[in-house]
Amino acid sequence: MLTNSEKIILTQMKEWENEQLQIIPNDFLRTYDTWIEDAFTKLPEKAQIKFFHELDSWLFYIHAAIQQSKSFDERVEHILNEARLTNESIQYITDLKYLPINRLNYYADRQISMHKLFSLIQGGVSGAGGTLFLGLDIPSVLVINLRAIQLIATTYGYDTKNPFEMMISLKLFHCATLPKRFQKQAWDSLLEEVNNGEESFFYEGNEQISDVAWLNQPLLQILKIWTILLCKKRKQQNIPFASMAIGASFNYSMTKNITQLSKRFYQYRNLLEKAKDEE
Repeated sequence: MLTNSEKIILTQMKEWENEQLQIIPNDFLRTYDTWIEDAFTKLPEKAQIKFFHELDSWLFYIHAAIQQSKSFDERVEHILNEARLTNESIQYITDLKYLPINRLNYYADRQISMHKLFSLIQGGVSGAGGTLFLGLDIPSVLVINLRAIQLIATTYGYDTKNPFEMMISLKLFHCATLPKRFQKQAWDSLLEEVNNGEESFFYEGNEQISDVAWLNQPLLQILKIWTILLCKKRKQQNIPFASMAIGASFNYSMTKNITQLSKRFYQYRNLLEKAKDEE
């Protein structure tokens, strides 16, 4: 049953959904999107399919590696133990979704703060370090942000070791890293999937994650690395302050955007499920 504060938050979420996700691209962005799509579609169809398959396989591999790590299990157990301090009946991750939304938001905010700090430090190290650290930047960014989404999902009572929830978390990552003008369509598709797949264990939808619109993100990452390499040539007292600032600020901003959208999604989903139970 929704409390009064939860009803207010649900109303605010619906207003945000209608206002903030309605981004209309200008002529420049339309031209840019058309150029990206045309350039990619000139590749042979087999090459396109293989490219997206490899990207998706990489995301699946990183997701599985995170899930199997001891640190992830310890973090999940920490969340459960903290929740048990206020509700002794909590045993499993799915029990968390029945806690008041303000309590769940508090748990999620702690995960967000922690992972934003990780991104800030990691970005600064990539900007200051050598070729090895810079080469590890993109895999590190993926690990930090996928782990953040998984733990945010956990705080709202969704176990990402469940195959269905695994796919939802990966598609949420895709949605959160799309340019804002493409997020509304991806957001609506996600809500439709969770509504149709409620209580499902296995995922039965389209397993493709990456697409042409998502290519903007790899291009931005390449641009970031190229800018860092240029700035490293301008050192002050052998310390590349400019490249450190670029790496730290870019990665921090990326994690901030991803985690905030992820929090909104799982918060909204949790409230919609509670509202549905009242019917």
